[in-house]
Amino acid sequence: MTQVCAVAVIGHVDHGKTSLVRSLTGIETDRLKEERERGLSMTLGFAFRAYPSATIDFIDTPGHEDFIRAMVAGATGVRAALLVVSAVEGFARQTVEHLEIVKLLGVRSGVVAITKSDLLPDEQRIERLREIKASLAGTALADQPMVFCSSMTGDGLDRLNHELSDLSKRTPGPPKLPGFFLPVDRVFNFQGIGAIATGTLLGGPLAVGAAAQVAPQGRSAVVRRIQARGVECHSIEPGGRTAVNLRGIALDDVRPGDVVCAPTVFASSDQLDVEITTSRSMERPFKHMEEVRVLLGTRISTATARLLGAKRLEPGNAGYARLHFASPVVAFAGQRGVLRRLSPSVTIGGLVVLDPNPPASKAPSRISILEATKTGDAVRIGAALAERDRGVINLSEAARLTRCNPEDVSTKLDTEFDRLTLGTAASREAIHRATKAYREALAQIQSQSRTRSAVPLGVVRDATANQVAQALVGFAERALVESGEIVILGGQVKSADHDPLASLDENQRLQLSAIEERLRDGGTKPPDLVDLAALSREAPHLVTLLVEAGRVVRLENHALRQTIVFHTEALSLAFESLRDAFPSPAAFRTGEAREVLGTSRKFIVPILEHFDARGLTVRDGDARRVSFMPTVVGEI
Repeated sequence: MTQVCAVAVIGHVDHGKTSLVRSLTGIETDRLKEERERGLSMTLGFAFRAYPSATIDFIDTPGHEDFIRAMVAGATGVRAALLVVSAVEGFARQTVEHLEIVKLLGVRSGVVAITKSDLLPDEQRIERLREIKASLAGTALADQPMVFCSSMTGDGLDRLNHELSDLSKRTPGPPKLPGFFLPVDRVFNFQGIGAIATGTLLGGPLAVGAAAQVAPQGRSAVVRRIQARGVECHSIEPGGRTAVNLRGIALDDVRPGDVVCAPTVFASSDQLDVEITTSRSMERPFKHMEEVRVLLGTRISTATARLLGAKRLEPGNAGYARLHFASPVVAFAGQRGVLRRLSPSVTIGGLVVLDPNPPASKAPSRISILEATKTGDAVRIGAALAERDRGVINLSEAARLTRCNPEDVSTKLDTEFDRLTLGTAASREAIHRATKAYREALAQIQSQSRTRSAVPLGVVRDATANQVAQALVGFAERALVESGEIVILGGQVKSADHDPLASLDENQRLQLSAIEERLRDGGTKPPDLVDLAALSREAPHLVTLLVEAGRVVRLENHALRQTIVFHTEALSLAFESLRDAFPSPAAFRTGEAREVLGTSRKFIVPILEHFDARGLTVRDGDARRVSFMPTVVGEI
């Protein structure tokens, strides 16, 4: 596939930009009658030429200061610049401003065409070249190739074409984004086809049939047709001029300044967090809460700039700010723009969008997050987000700041982060802290509840959440369960190696022995749980410990809706009595068993149902018979 490189043609008014583009491409970029009559470009012009290394899309920008907004819109998304300087006049005011603007927009490569060279005597060329080179010092095009040429005579055009062919080889590619992003600079209606929007395509490839949205309004559309350089195509790669025919919207639904982009990828917002670099030529400092004109993409908006960590920026300095817009805008992290004063209309400096949809909070950690975002390093960005949110990061936010989708950012973070849920991750250090905090919280609560074999899950979770992020509590809990360190059952949790009987103090041991003795002595007519509970506040928990230790069995009398506890020794003796009284295969009824055991119906029913459940007895209608000869008490 042929590489495409968008090049902004910039320079002072009447230095020959349009004539030069016409000579290079054979295309007239002045489309308006007034432009041709006045010999003055007022809107953006477009042309192209195929070179051996790439196809170059030339964007002819207006040179007059009255049309600086159109110039910025045309330079949006370009990768290089063709600076046109008159050999007769040399550098002029708009030449300087155009150079400053393309530098603010991130352009770092280009070619300098010194036009109208046929009007400059040969003996003056060396001096003019020296002057232009000196003027270029410190600009985006310092040390870039310079070519004397003439649109009238054709002199130098071969050399210029050679340099332009080489330009794409040394020019960085367009930014990689998780979807296509087309800032719209022109909209028109073609009869029988509908709305057509044009711009320089950024981000990702675009294909016919793709779903799209017109932002910031959020209107949905479908790409019906694509055209590039007058040729219809099924798909197109980012980096060049593109015309898109949209289905599902009317002509009035899309305007210059809008963005046609991949749906759900780029969110609109009335706030942007940016880094601002002020111009060295700025006459007065840039102040906190100053209202500015923002030229971002092809859109022009006004915003209030809230400086972060400073009250003013001196000329030539950089700082962070949050731009508050009156209405939503759409942008992507890394996008560049230009700031201008409302009055007088002069360039303040440039901006780089760091977060296109920032959270409402402006906590002190915000600056560290923006500093990490500026590096583009996913791990540093993740670490800054984790520092703010107690070790947890939102993958959608991390993806937005790193300019990729959540799955890709998760891969970039996997050296130091683990996925918690579909949308969150946490640093391994934070996970380690959370696991340790859960383990320690459980141990402390268990030490304070010695008579309980397990403690309520909610109590442990709340205690852990006081130390680590809430999102980490469940993750740590699951990890401890999987490792076998803790056991969860019925809303209760305990350490797997926790021995509550061993942790009892002397008084609790005495209470436990007293309860067990009463249950043992009670035999098949044990004391009620209510009577046991009256012994002490800890008695119910001590009974539970005896049950879990296998020394006591908790049974249910469903007819009476009562819970009864029996000592296992009492049940073992009861079974031996039944076995002796009714040796297999002799059968017995409930009343007969009650008389043998000397108990009441309240107790005999749950006892026999327990023997049935254990397979010690087999029921046949109203009768039972012994089916098993136990050898140890624990089997009862």
